[in-house]
Amino acid sequence: MKFLVILLALAVNHYWTRDRDILNDTWFVRFQGWLAERTRELPEQLTQHTLLYPALVLLLPTLLLGLVLWLVDGVAFGLVTLLVHIGVLLALFDRVNVNALTARYLELWRAENYEAAFLLLRERWHQVSLDNCDDRAMLHEEFCRFLMSSYFERLFAVVFWYLLLGPAGALFYHLAFLYRSRIWQHADSAEGDLVMRLVYVLEWIPARLLALTFSLAGDFVSAFTRLREIVLDMDRGAISVVHTCALAALGSSERVVLVRDAVTDDEEADPVTTVLIDAETAVDDHTLGVRAARQVEELLALLNRSQIIWVSVLALLALYGIGG
Repeated sequence: MKFLVILLALAVNHYWTRDRDILNDTWFVRFQGWLAERTRELPEQLTQHTLLYPALVLLLPTLLLGLVLWLVDGVAFGLVTLLVHIGVLLALFDRVNVNALTARYLELWRAENYEAAFLLLRERWHQVSLDNCDDRAMLHEEFCRFLMSSYFERLFAVVFWYLLLGPAGALFYHLAFLYRSRIWQHADSAEGDLVMRLVYVLEWIPARLLALTFSLAGDFVSAFTRLREIVLDMDRGAISVVHTCALAALGSSERVVLVRDAVTDDEEADPVTTVLIDAETAVDDHTLGVRAARQVEELLALLNRSQIIWVSVLALLALYGIGG
């Protein structure tokens, strides 16, 4: 059933062209506020434990979902259970239509309206580290990271944990991800450090599986070589891993993002060769704009090909009765 659920959820997610504001994450903020008030009423011996509040935040919704699945099990020949599974995945997927957002961003970028492009990105991604759009290369890099983050955290990792542990596992990861997003600026606290470590563990395997998929969907030699170099790097976060390997799959290194044609002086060599240059050394804004827009399109195409690969893998597993 899991393959059918994922296939239907991905299809609805793909063809649902409007932003799903009804499925936003504001409920989590309200839930945290309500839970914080309830925990303050508990005995002081309990509230002193660092693990108590994070455990309640992550486990209460997960257990509630498990109870709902238990209650509807077998109802209407399993149709209700199927609908609950699909509804959970759709609720956990990104509420922003990434394809439409990318098209709008590229429209602004090509029009050289960089300020509007920056504001669009900042509105959708709270982790933007830029204060303005003056650094075009950094703005481009931030948007590429946004694409990687959206695809990995709000799609691939959710599907991964759904396959392993069902809707409850997918929800648990999503709650941990939301929790981290809320406290990422206070990661030095005991609570923040605990949540950051938990999400790091939950994302470790999915990030490397996705990076491996990029090698199959793009330049295999470059991407797989880069993955081998960083696969055991414990200092890298999940987004850093998938972003680095995605660029390698496109034929670029981690910092080199542009490609231009150049004429060489070597008579034995091809007079026109492809040269990788760093974004910061681009000749002008127009050159940067054209090449960066092309790379965003290539990244989006890479993500779509990777999704097709995983759907094909899941179809084969379902065909042989593996994975449930």
